[in-house]
Amino acid sequence: MTEPRAIDFSTAEPAAHDPGVLDREVDVAGTRWAVVEYSPGSGRVEWCDTPHAGFVVSGTLTYSFEDGREPLVLAAGDAFALPETPRHRGRNEGAEPARLFLIDALPAG
Repeated sequence: MTEPRAIDFSTAEPAAHDPGVLDREVDVAGTRWAVVEYSPGSGRVEWCDTPHAGFVVSGTLTYSFEDGREPLVLAAGDAFALPETPRHRGRNEGAEPARLFLIDALPAG
């Protein structure tokens, strides 16, 4: 990216990778940025090994880890960083939608 610019998620088509989870994804200089919404009770099915940095905009989200360590429970206003390992997956165990902003730590492939 050589010039300042606004990133417009409103024009990105929502992608449903898992039931109840919608991603609006934009490629920014080869890196995936996403606004993600988890409906109440929804979550990722598969384990993820892509590192992410993010921020919870609203609601709560719980990340579980494949190695069985304590879950990471995040609320609105919390920022987070998820490494490549242990693999992780998010779930909204709350009663309202959970919205977050993510930036993948690895370039899109």
